[in-house]
Amino acid sequence: MLIKNAEKPRKTTLRERIYEEVVHLILSGELPRGGWVDEKQVTDKLRVSRTPFREAISILAKGGLIEIKPYRGFYVRSFSHSETADLYEFYKRLECFAVELAVPRTSDCDIRRIENILIEAVVALQRGDVERYAVRDREFYEAIAGQSGNWALVEALAQLTLQIQLCGTITNVSPQFAERAAHGFDDLIQAFRARDTARAAFLVCAQISRTQEVILARVAKEAASG
Repeated sequence: MLIKNAEKPRKTTLRERIYEEVVHLILSGELPRGGWVDEKQVTDKLRVSRTPFREAISILAKGGLIEIKPYRGFYVRSFSHSETADLYEFYKRLECFAVELAVPRTSDCDIRRIENILIEAVVALQRGDVERYAVRDREFYEAIAGQSGNWALVEALAQLTLQIQLCGTITNVSPQFAERAAHGFDDLIQAFRARDTARAAFLVCAQISRTQEVILARVAKEAASG
């Protein structure tokens, strides 16, 4: 019997590596929102030349993470309160569409995997580990997008998620938020098990709305103090 050689993973290009590293610098806050990107400092840090760096910056600009200002340079994108609200509304619509596509395609094994992610998210909330909660929360939405089977939707959500992250993440949660999230996750798993597409989409939308409310309140507070 002939055994086919396993397909080798595609090698990451220099431009892609720079893109990923600059995204990390942005989301970690090392390159702050609204701040000027010191090209020499970043290229020295990454040990790369200007040409592939600018190619990566061009992709980031198309993705809405970087602004290119003529004669002034590159700036990390900063979103206003209304822009943040618009992003979340669009994000909710896409995620709900992903749920509608995913529920009929989701196996019992897939549901158990999603349930484990949500259980870890709830445990993180109960412990006050907001950073770990955010990671599990993203994993959940990525899993739903993957189950949708729609590559265009997956790519659109991946790009939009980066913009959502740039708007800011939850830094602390109230006991009420944690309790509502836990109940919402339980209801969501039940909806998936029942293959109740409409209810699952409604619950996902409600969960995103809770996060949206917290983030918009923080953005408004920052704008008032700034």
